[in-house]
Amino acid sequence: MASKSAEEVTEAADLTYPATDWRGFFANHFGPSMLWALISIGASHIVLAPTLGGHFGLWAIWVFAIIYLAKYGAWELGIRYNYGVGRNPVEAYGDLPGPGNWMQWFTVAVFTIAYSGITAAVGMSTAAFVAALTPLSFTWSFVVFVGLAGVLVFFTRYSLLEKILIGFTIALGVFILVAVLVGPPSADVIAATAFTSPDLTGPLFVGLFAAAAGFAPTGFSTSVLIGSWSMAKGDGAVELRENGLDPTDERYHDYIAQWIETGRRDFNIGYAFSFLLIVAMVVLASNVLYPEPPADDNLALTIGTIVSGSFGEWSYYAMVIGAFAALYSTVITLLDGASRATADTLPLALERPELDSERIRKAVVVGIVAVSCSVVVALGTVPVTFLIWISAILAITEILFYPANWYIVREHLPEAFQPSTGWVVYYVVSLVLVLLFGVMGAASEFGYV
Repeated sequence: MASKSAEEVTEAADLTYPATDWRGFFANHFGPSMLWALISIGASHIVLAPTLGGHFGLWAIWVFAIIYLAKYGAWELGIRYNYGVGRNPVEAYGDLPGPGNWMQWFTVAVFTIAYSGITAAVGMSTAAFVAALTPLSFTWSFVVFVGLAGVLVFFTRYSLLEKILIGFTIALGVFILVAVLVGPPSADVIAATAFTSPDLTGPLFVGLFAAAAGFAPTGFSTSVLIGSWSMAKGDGAVELRENGLDPTDERYHDYIAQWIETGRRDFNIGYAFSFLLIVAMVVLASNVLYPEPPADDNLALTIGTIVSGSFGEWSYYAMVIGAFAALYSTVITLLDGASRATADTLPLALERPELDSERIRKAVVVGIVAVSCSVVVALGTVPVTFLIWISAILAITEILFYPANWYIVREHLPEAFQPSTGWVVYYVVSLVLVLLFGVMGAASEFGYV
């Protein structure tokens, strides 16, 4: 017995505990949240935030604050599951009550059908900026650049390009934050819009709120993507499983608890950065655009001038290039994330682990590019209108990921890692709000307002 106890202590001592200081955290553990944040710094920040700011002024900040507060829980539950169980949430979706593997089939549908629409929407916004910088028409800009993104993802030859685009996106974020400090909104704009609510039951507000709720900061389905990125780092319960250890063993509870807290800290930073940047875009739009938001025919021109009041005319091209980089990196990430998530999920849904996941991944890339190009050819130059429409649909379709993540946490995590009463109260309240967002999306889509 004494010898076995010594071996147990050795096993525990060999585990990699997270750094407790901030320097060690940023050096060793920071990362998955920023990959997630860079997905969000695309259409929601570049298109939706200026649109709401242009319509409602600073009041739009309250809209995004409610949305961010309500939606946080779905990702928190996913992170709790990732580090506490050592698996991606999608693997456990097969345990949800109901017809066989229905949530996994729903996940496949989201990452194929819904993400084709999302790629078309973000690709349209990207094309608007390409058309402003090159002689290409809007349609050809979409076909060329989304097609190129598809080729790069198909052959997985986009690592360097993605790093360059991420660099531009981070630079754009800093640029926008500095612009707010240099050119804050006027006293007149603050007085007129900060605490003056629009018609909260009117079709304009309901439609735009639903769109923001569906797309900002991202859809709940990205909890599957952040799960993959977190697991790739091999921390928490993943490390236990890799070493043949049982994550439910009480000896490792302290270890897992520290990793859950580290994963939550990482996500909180990315979430806060995303919110801060979307607020900055609303402030700039309120100061420069209000009450004339961007439209389908002037999206790039309008967004390009959003920082001109802070830095002068030269900043137009800096903003347009930065916005293009943010949107195009989102297109690449959407194609890569959707194809990989489908390749991981479809064999689970079919209960056929022998399926060739690489072939599935490539087929999904081709399918999404083809469908999204068809959408653009059919609809034409409607980057703002289509984004608002598809975003409101996401407010309806992505709801299920929230209760699904809660269910698998409740069923699979040991009691020591179950949410406290405070967290449970928050989940209930926020889930009610998310359901309300879905009702608003349905009311907007089906013409009830």
